Amino acid sequence: MIKQVWKQVLNLLQENKLLSMISILGTALAICMIMVIVILYLVNMTPFKPEVNRGKTYYFADVLSTGKEDGRRISLNYAGYPFIRDCYFPLECAEVVTGIIRDDWNTYSLQSMDGLNSYNGQLVKTDPAFWRLYAFDFVAGAPFSEANFRSGIREAVVSDRVARTLFGTEQAVGRELKLEFVTFRVCGVVKEVSRFATQAFADIWIPYTTEKGYEQGWQEGINGNFRCNVLLKEGYDREDLLQEVEARVARYNEGLSDYKADIQGQPWSQLVVWLGGKAGHAYLRYGVILFVLLLVPALNLSGITLARMRKRTAELGVRRAFGATQMHILNQVLTENLVLTLFGGVLGLCFSYVALWLLRDWLLVTSLGEAGLSMNMLNGYVFLAALCFCLVMNLMSAGIPAWRVSRMNITDSINNG
Repeated sequence: MIKQVWKQVLNLLQENKLLSMISILGTALAICMIMVIVILYLVNMTPFKPEVNRGKTYYFADVLSTGKEDGRRISLNYAGYPFIRDCYFPLECAEVVTGIIRDDWNTYSLQSMDGLNSYNGQLVKTDPAFWRLYAFDFVAGAPFSEANFRSGIREAVVSDRVARTLFGTEQAVGRELKLEFVTFRVCGVVKEVSRFATQAFADIWIPYTTEKGYEQGWQEGINGNFRCNVLLKEGYDREDLLQEVEARVARYNEGLSDYKADIQGQPWSQLVVWLGGKAGHAYLRYGVILFVLLLVPALNLSGITLARMRKRTAELGVRRAFGATQMHILNQVLTENLVLTLFGGVLGLCFSYVALWLLRDWLLVTSLGEAGLSMNMLNGYVFLAALCFCLVMNLMSAGIPAWRVSRMNITDSINNG
């Protein structure tokens, strides 16, 4: 029986090579696209160094300020230091609160003191709490201390790539560099951070106390240059954090004379920050994307399979005439399509490995290092779900016509073919 099925499948492949190739490739590409989307989800949501606390970390970005009386003079910007000092830093449900100033759109010039070596990199200005929230691997040295941070001493933590570029070695603690022509002393060197770690990524990290006027803001301290990331204590959730922050914002607004602040439903989770939107909308959008990526190829494959089955109506009628039962015809047709779908599934899994290799160095233009993209990110359950979806669509598009033919009068099925 199995041998007969294999012969029939090979005959089908040879009979119409183009349709067979389209059917197999369609299944393969549908599964590959789903696997790629899942990989993107994993690298943006799964904890890895240094962002090991993604599940318990929440993010405050911009703050809306409006006129207290007239509701005008609207400004949506990052938070000012007075605002985060009074509303975020004292949070009782937070284990760690860190203030961050970063510019994702520009790079900064780093130079060795002799000016012979240079590097253009991303800069983050932050505080000592940043190093408690994120688990960096230090190759040498340590982060700037609390005392040096408060004193505004110009110290910097750099990535090992920056250290090698500027100094020729990762052991660069105590060496000096110029950041936009301002001298900083290296206090620590960390392993290069993946660009997928969007909150922790940079090439150089310095205290924001080295920036003049950092403690000032506009709109009575509501707006400024700061974002805040918060790690919750055990036993607390987002609703607890939201309630406490809203209470502190209300008290902050009571002390203002001309403006009021609105955090607009923040804080955001890792998923919402990645996809940009409210949590429900984010999940819905992600689900729709996955559904469309599966449905469109599946419908095309169903059309091809259905057209091929209509051409085989006469063949199935002849088999009925030679004594084949309805169940025998159904089993044979379904088995044939099962084998074709499995061909496509295996090919799709291979495509996923190829896509993963491309993602490593080309599509996403980054390297995740030891904790990054790996073959383990090809989720077996997702692969099986995508394969089953394509299988059901293919079996339905082949099985329904086969069932109809098996119930037709033998003469009618032969004539219709």
